Amino acid sequence: MKRLFGLLGSIFGFVVSDVVEKIGILRDYRKSPDGEHYISVQSMIKYEVQQNITDNKKKESGSRTLLRLHRAMEFTAQLMKDVRNAEDGGKMSSITRTAYDATLSKHHPWLIRKGVHVAMYTLPSRKQLLEKIMMANDQSKVEDLMEAAKLQQQMYDVIQDIYKTEKLLNLP
Repeated sequence: MKRLFGLLGSIFGFVVSDVVEKIGILRDYRKSPDGEHYISVQSMIKYEVQQNITDNKKKESGSRTLLRLHRAMEFTAQLMKDVRNAEDGGKMSSITRTAYDATLSKHHPWLIRKGVHVAMYTLPSRKQLLEKIMMANDQSKVEDLMEAAKLQQQMYDVIQDIYKTEKLLNLP
């Protein structure tokens, strides 16, 4: 995710910062005295549900933090799928807006949605994005990125089922 948003341009720097911050929160839980409960998604959620800390207002719970990353993963998987399926002349602003509106926007208030929509107009074209990917890596990396989107979707589905089973999909 971090690499993808970096390629989309500096306007998405806030997204990269947010992802890095949330990963840091989860790493801190893993390193904490309760770290043995944060070995897997299942063990973290089970522990936090049992301890009644999934909706902790004083401190970000691991479950809530991961849920926010989980939502971002849904967006990036959808975005990469849409990039793969788009026409060569496709505009990233349109492709990104479609993916955002189908995924992350449902979790954001109106003002954030409008800000994101405006930011999308700064995006490179699909062709320019793919060129940046190839410059950053090599030709085979474009296919690797598209394969990563499939894997992200599979991970998303597994984590979605866990959150759904535990009735935690609506954590604030």
